[in-house]
Amino acid sequence: MERPYFIGLILLIINSYCFGQSVKRTTVLKNDTVYISFVNPFLVPLELHLTPLDSTKGFTKVNPYGLVKYKDTLKNAVALPISKIKDTSAIDVTRFIEFKGTFGDPNSQIDKDYRYSLPFPRGKRYKIVQSFGGKFSHYKTHSKYAIDIGTQIGDTITAARPGTVVFVKEDSKEYCRSSKCADKGNKIIVVHDDGSLAHYVHLDFEGALVDVGERIEDSQPIGISGMTGFTTTPHLHFVLLKAGSVSIPFKFKGQKRKKLKQGRYYKRVHGPSWIPAPKND
Repeated sequence: MERPYFIGLILLIINSYCFGQSVKRTTVLKNDTVYISFVNPFLVPLELHLTPLDSTKGFTKVNPYGLVKYKDTLKNAVALPISKIKDTSAIDVTRFIEFKGTFGDPNSQIDKDYRYSLPFPRGKRYKIVQSFGGKFSHYKTHSKYAIDIGTQIGDTITAARPGTVVFVKEDSKEYCRSSKCADKGNKIIVVHDDGSLAHYVHLDFEGALVDVGERIEDSQPIGISGMTGFTTTPHLHFVLLKAGSVSIPFKFKGQKRKKLKQGRYYKRVHGPSWIPAPKND
């Protein structure tokens, strides 16, 4: 007899920072084994890597990898003996396996020649406080090609490229000077037509001006700068990622050097000024 259970799961998804999100799952009991499947609720493909813990690998079976599209299911991803479970209606899967999940499709063809708009309004001028390869925090795979722009709390953040909003976090008021606060950073993630993902990080509490699923245009105001997460000063952390949470280099319109220079001020003079579309009466 099969008994389905529909239970929310907190899954750790690793991008430019770590953050928790609800990933749906279905649980079926059959022949003294519990089979757990995962459903992707995000508007972007999700790569899942599953590994049994050292203490459970003797009896835990997993499907170690899955590329799961929006609303699709990684079926029977985990199989557990019912004898190892006290309550099948409330299974803590993290007691049995480790998760790693990243946004993006590894088969996407990223447009390496695309020129982005600086992510603040035209006419504004800001200092680059950390550029590509910055020694403070831009030296890991997910941050090597990130830039930190010295915005102040309350400043407007604009879209660097058209795309679709796939993730919004704006519920945090916390920050600290160590990576233990990385998951406290408010952020917006936008997927572009070529599959690349832009992360706008350290936004203000309730500082998102867009919603998940919304299509946004170049230079559209999307958020309010803040000071949340792993930071020592107010700024916008902007990074472009491909599948696997791998940061990739990019250039802005009018940029001549390979990267913006740390410590230098840059004024936005290129790209459109945002004019909202007229509302239909």
